[in-house]
Amino acid sequence: MKKTHKVLWLVSLLALLILMVGVGGTTRTTRSGLSITEWKPISGILPPLSDELWQKEFEQYKRSPEYQQVNSHFEVTDYKKIYWWEYVHRLLGRVIFVIAALLGFQFWRKKEFTSTYALFLPGLIAFQGLIGWLMVKSGLNHRPSVSHYMLTLHLVLAIFTMCVVYYPLVRMKKPVIASVSRRSWHLLLGLGVLIVIQVIYGSLTSGLRAGLYSNTFPLMGGQFFPTQGLSLEPVIRNFFENPLAVQWVHRWLGTLTGIYLFGVSFYLLKYESRNFLRPILHLVSVVVIQIALGIFLLVQRVPLAPAVFHQVMATLVVLGYLNLVFRIGAPEPLAKPSDRSLQPAQNQKFRAEPS
Repeated sequence: MKKTHKVLWLVSLLALLILMVGVGGTTRTTRSGLSITEWKPISGILPPLSDELWQKEFEQYKRSPEYQQVNSHFEVTDYKKIYWWEYVHRLLGRVIFVIAALLGFQFWRKKEFTSTYALFLPGLIAFQGLIGWLMVKSGLNHRPSVSHYMLTLHLVLAIFTMCVVYYPLVRMKKPVIASVSRRSWHLLLGLGVLIVIQVIYGSLTSGLRAGLYSNTFPLMGGQFFPTQGLSLEPVIRNFFENPLAVQWVHRWLGTLTGIYLFGVSFYLLKYESRNFLRPILHLVSVVVIQIALGIFLLVQRVPLAPAVFHQVMATLVVLGYLNLVFRIGAPEPLAKPSDRSLQPAQNQKFRAEPS
């Protein structure tokens, strides 16, 4: 029963975090993230409950660059539409923190988690909230949008939090295989690096709204690399701040990641174990869907629902990769001299077990 409660807690947290990414993506895509101009961790739990309070919130929003430069035509009814998305996003963050803190403490008290884990997880979630506010604040000074660097940090931290929640959950499953060769580990590490960089560039693309700059595939405006892709100085800035260059990296890095994944999958199944088949199929499936969805977004000029789904799918790609890596167990200890004759048979049996 104890294990069931712990699994339920971890699965619930993971589901809420994925939902949080989806709500955050909707908040960003609907340009709702700057609608609440103050950070009130406690008193901000309640939304405006009267016309007077709504007008007060709206007057504060009027002082923001977004209203003055983009939404100066807004009335209170228009403001409410963007307010609610940001409010739900912040409220969900508070709910996730409370669940992580209270239940984490309970499981630590029953010695089902270490004190480090029980403290680190809610601390990480609280830090994520702070980064979220600093991100919002970056769009309240002069320009009517948040820093795309802060947006990227915010998303990467959210996915890292998922990894922290997912690790003990997936380690409760039976390992797919006891160990892999050094070459296989290097190949898997390379895949992980590509996925992380692709997630970062996906967030940069989102923050710069780079998906709106060139809407043909595979070429960009009839060219492999866009003409204005290196217009900034120094040149390296283009790959972080020029929407055309950032989109170019994102689209082709995604293609490279897909090709690399097929190569790693073939190698693991041929030279390591057929037990990798199920987690590999899971990962390949979500990556193929993600690539196809990314191309669809480009040619359709980033419609709302598919854009949010694309962001959520990025989290499933990361979790699919972790499911592959975390299911590799620790190597079995060497047998005693008297047991050496039994060791090959034991290893063979372990490798033959289904995942």
